[in-house]
Amino acid sequence: MSTGPAPAGVLHPEVLRGQVAVVTGAAKGIGAAVALELARAGAELVLYDLAEPGATADAVRALGGEASAAVLDVTDRDTVGQALGALPRIDVLVTSAGVYGEPIPIVDMADAEMDRVLGVNVKGALWTIRAALPALRRDGGGRVVCLGSAAGEVGGVASGPQYVASKGAVHAMVKWLARTEAVNGVAANAVAPGAVDTDMIAGKGYDGGYCPLGRLGTPQDVAAVVAFLCTPGAGYMTGTVVDVNGGFHMG
Repeated sequence: MSTGPAPAGVLHPEVLRGQVAVVTGAAKGIGAAVALELARAGAELVLYDLAEPGATADAVRALGGEASAAVLDVTDRDTVGQALGALPRIDVLVTSAGVYGEPIPIVDMADAEMDRVLGVNVKGALWTIRAALPALRRDGGGRVVCLGSAAGEVGGVASGPQYVASKGAVHAMVKWLARTEAVNGVAANAVAPGAVDTDMIAGKGYDGGYCPLGRLGTPQDVAAVVAFLCTPGAGYMTGTVVDVNGGFHMG
């Protein structure tokens, strides 16, 4: 059995046909890979990022899919509410917008650094979920998948306490959402990647030796799992944190 990166197009191309999927952090990295995987499965994409996500939308269209894209700061509660509140339909929400937290000792950490990381990773996800919930509930329920991290489960290795705290909070928030929104048909799960070969970890000394599979993850490795959680095949999964880390953390 191959332990190489997940191939693109792991889902049936019609499994999400007719559904609208919102992805934050979609300009590059894991968010962009998730958008493309959902597009291959037939979903119509609404893409947001603080950086211009138009290139990802173009890539979706090149696959024959439909996509719109807009710049959005997920920490701006009111703007997020207006943007998602204007969407007539949301079947899938993936919160991938996130920032890294350097391993600064907590005794030396400035308030601004803690606020920066928690503001994007925790509040940004909260504001996005809150804005999407009315639409997710409207047609009998939908799917929420939040990007967490192995750091939020093991206490971090090369990341700081602000990052660990933020991702642990995301995992807890998903469990709360799953418990409270089940009555409305909304399922919520998190995916916890290990070290993934993106700009976020570039130059930080990660290599494949950190895990049993002996390689860094790829955005597509994570996107394949996220996409599955958005399908009817994951219909009995909610409140789960799914590890995608090459065996680094076997929870």
